[in-house]
Amino acid sequence: MPLNNWLMTGLAMALLSAHPSALAWFGKNKDDDKVYASSCAQTLAEVDGVVIVRGYGQGASFQQAKVEALKDISERISVQVTGKSVSRSQLQNGQESSSFQSSAQIDTQLRIQQAIQVCSDNEDPSGDWHVVFEFDTRSAVQQLAASLNRKLAGKPVRLEGNEYLLGSQLVNELRSSLRDGRGQDAQALLLSLKRQHGGWYLAAGDQQVRLTDDDIFQSMHFPGSSELILSLIKTADTGRQLDQLLAGDQFSLRVDSTLEGFLSVFNIYADGRVSVLTANQPIDEGGLKILPGGNMTYEAGLLERGKAAKDVYLAIVTNERIQSATIHHLRESRGMVEGESSYQLHRLFNVLNDSHPSVSSLVITTLPL
Repeated sequence: MPLNNWLMTGLAMALLSAHPSALAWFGKNKDDDKVYASSCAQTLAEVDGVVIVRGYGQGASFQQAKVEALKDISERISVQVTGKSVSRSQLQNGQESSSFQSSAQIDTQLRIQQAIQVCSDNEDPSGDWHVVFEFDTRSAVQQLAASLNRKLAGKPVRLEGNEYLLGSQLVNELRSSLRDGRGQDAQALLLSLKRQHGGWYLAAGDQQVRLTDDDIFQSMHFPGSSELILSLIKTADTGRQLDQLLAGDQFSLRVDSTLEGFLSVFNIYADGRVSVLTANQPIDEGGLKILPGGNMTYEAGLLERGKAAKDVYLAIVTNERIQSATIHHLRESRGMVEGESSYQLHRLFNVLNDSHPSVSSLVITTLPL
């Protein structure tokens, strides 16, 4: 290009840049380049990004923006399974390591769904929504312990409540994060398991935190009795471990007792649902019971298709009959119990606490085909 023409072109472009209406004449408005700066973006820097992670999302609807924010959180964090003492060095081979990582990924993704909304903005001229969601990478117990330590300012604490909850692995983890006290100076803190808003919560005084299904499974403590033994009878010898079944397997339960009283047996699902397999059966010293009895058997099932399930079977012997109204609430059933009213682990804890029974428990893992 000749020099003089190049100078004229450059001058013309400079003039056009200085005059907005001239840009419009070229078919482009200066405002077209302007990117909407949402106030939500500023909230991203308010957290450390390690313990508390925030994600930003933009979409044509609030729900679409939320999905993008949760994806952002997922990308910002590596797979973290906090609050669990899992050592990679204990994994014996690559297959177990891969299985652990897959389970950890699924666990984290499920927990991310519980992220809370921090900011939302629908003032974008384009009509898009802008949102920020926040995810706490700590386990539920770690979150509760942090909240309690802030409130109690390091004071010694004495945990109180239902013994079947207090002795659990979940509560032991909480106890280890607090300043445990036994004297008169220790502040009493009542622990309880609650079912509300479609989920399980561990409450400590006026503080509470939502639990995952894994937490629920760790919230139970059933000290065994030498006078009562519950065992599994497999209909077919599959060669698998004694405490493992395949979905669809037929099985029975055997109860051996040196006690006199009334036998009740419960099936506790890993998500806190409870079904009553039998209630208030008279049993004598040296008694033997096979459940369900006769030529009938139970059939092993899964809570989620393709995912291994763990069930706790609990046998108790009480001196008095359990009230029929209580049994009704606990859902007497030989099959799968469903619906919100079947989540009754907290009520079962109360029954045990009130009746002071002898107990025996059995954990059975059901594997998918």
